[in-house]
Order: sequence, then C-alpha cells, then structure tokens
Amino acid sequence: MEKKFINNEIWLLTRGGAFQRSGIYNPQVSDKLKREFGLSLKEYLDNLINSQYQEEISEEKHIENIEGIIDFSLGFDKVLKNGLNFGVSQKLLNLYLKYHWCLDEIPAPPHFPVDRIIQEKLKLKVIPWTKMVGIKGREDYIRIVESAKEKLKEHKCEHVAELELKLFNRNSETDIMRIMV
Repeated sequence: MEKKFINNEIWLLTRGGAFQRSGIYNPQVSDKLKREFGLSLKEYLDNLINSQYQEEISEEKHIENIEGIIDFSLGFDKVLKNGLNFGVSQKLLNLYLKYHWCLDEIPAPPHFPVDRIIQEKLKLKVIPWTKMVGIKGREDYIRIVESAKEKLKEHKCEHVAELELKLFNRNSETDIMRIMV
C-alpha cells in the first residue's frame, strides 16, 4: 500500500514537472480525457521501468525509449495538440527514472532531466526543453548530456545522473522561485 502511494506521488511530481509550461493539451479537452491519457502514460512508463530499467541500459536504448514515448503520445490526438515532443518526453522519462533511482528501485539512469536549471548549473547556453523538437531537439539534448559528462571528474561524480542530483538543489531560494514562476 505504501509503495503504491509513493509511486502515485512520484507520478504527480513527474507529470507536473514534465508538463509545466509545455502547452501540450488541446484547448477545451476535458479533465476526464486528460486523466485517461495520464493513466495510460503512467502505465506505459511503469512497463518501461519494469522491463528495461531494472539493470543498466545503454544510452542508445534510452534515447529509443524517449522516442517511443513520442510515438505513444501520437495515439492521443484528441487530448494533445501535437503529441509530446522530444524535450517533454525526455523530461518525463528522465524525471520518473530519477525518482525511482533515488528510492533505490533501479540503477542510475543513463541521463538526467534536461531543463533550464540544470543547463544554467552546467553553465551552458540555455535551450528551452519544451522546444526540443525532432532531430534538432534530439541533438541539443545529446549535446547537453555530453557537456555534463565533461564535468564528471570536476565534480567527483561517476555518472551524469549523480552530477545532476548534486547540482540540482532546491534548497536555494533562487531555484525554488525559478521553479514556481
């Protein structure tokens, strides 16, 4: 019972984090259809985690899984404007994986949730994650992950998920205010 509760809370945080400011929904779509889409999406992600992320996964397979979320979302054209783009899909999967990893349910994920805050912490030119679309969006995402890899030694981290966790710190009032705006 407790595990189900925590998993539902993780889903609420993930969905909120991935869909904030993304403008994904069709205008006037009902809350019922949004809920149905959310439940289907959660089931899809839970199946991914249970079937592929119980052991370390390659970066290539991880990117395929992000693209699989995009494909999955195309079946919800009554709910979504244009499906989920690469940026929203990576944020959704990476955030969900991050929470499950932090609960010690899976090994460290190959990547991290790419958003404005982590790009600023990495001192990169910020590319809006909600605008990462198609091949260009995929390339921008990979470039950000590669930039993080270059900073692993400097921050004494083994993998980029650990680095992101170290850099992404909500304890600072500035970061909390950025998230809320």
